[in-house]
Amino acid sequence: MKATGLLEKQATQSDQVLRIENLHVEYRSGGGIAKAVNGVNLTLHKGEAVGLVGESGAGKTTTALSILNLLPEGTGYITKGDIWFNNESVLKKSETELNKMRGGQIGMVFANPLTSLNPVFTIGHQVAMVLMKHRGIKEKQANETVKQLLEMVGIPGARLNDYPYQLSGGMRQRVGIIAALACSPQLLIADEPTTALDVTIQAQILELMKKLQAEYASSLLMITHNLGIISELCQRVAIMYGGEIVEYGSVREIFTAPKHWYTYGLLHAIPKLTGPRETLEALPGLVANAQNLPAGCKFHERCSHCLEKCKSQIPPMFKITDNHSVACWDVEGQV
Repeated sequence: MKATGLLEKQATQSDQVLRIENLHVEYRSGGGIAKAVNGVNLTLHKGEAVGLVGESGAGKTTTALSILNLLPEGTGYITKGDIWFNNESVLKKSETELNKMRGGQIGMVFANPLTSLNPVFTIGHQVAMVLMKHRGIKEKQANETVKQLLEMVGIPGARLNDYPYQLSGGMRQRVGIIAALACSPQLLIADEPTTALDVTIQAQILELMKKLQAEYASSLLMITHNLGIISELCQRVAIMYGGEIVEYGSVREIFTAPKHWYTYGLLHAIPKLTGPRETLEALPGLVANAQNLPAGCKFHERCSHCLEKCKSQIPPMFKITDNHSVACWDVEGQV
């Protein structure tokens, strides 16, 4: 079996929109140090949709904020590694360059549209500001564009003068999506974009995102704990646990033949709509504490297939196929 370093699709660097290399992130406070991200490697290619999956506390949102260099000042620190956007280091950009990149080249949709929209400005003003800042157009033209964007996502253009509290949760999230896509960014990061919505509205938002991603030809990094969303939107998926990517590959391969026992547990905790009724398999124990991570494999304390070496040695990424890698000692020697 071959152990691989970077989790990369075979493609030229010119095809890469985003490349994360050995990213480590810590949060420091009076309560101690939380190691939120521990050596993440990930690539995203033009027009590709990649899912980042894991329980709360896995390090997904921290990874996303690191891409935009938006970690909380004074508490969040990138201690090792680098992030490359269009083959330029994000961490070496000036504040002026970062402000140009955020919103203009990289858009982000947040989990809660009520808190991500400013309550004291109309929705039209907030989206128009994005267009005026990054496209350099005048306010009148920006407002006309906002009307067209609202109509495109099923909101009457006349409602551009409404405030966020006057819209439903689903409508607010649609506004968040068009704000993120207004400048046709090369990369769209969606951080749990359907968490605060009911099931019917979730389906509408996902269909809208799929349509708009194709229309704008943006690459998509979808952050979620919902594997159903990943199967609907993404071509590849990275499973994250304890600040590390423990399994990575095509959606088809990972969903049909998971190799990491954490991935297996996530998939078997999903209720099935067909077949006989079965008791759901819950993962035992609690999510690894970032302030006191276990030695070796971060998942070994919850794993029923734990080997002795799992308790002390961090597994490398073993290559299962050209499109599938896993960090698990239990698969060593199987391929």
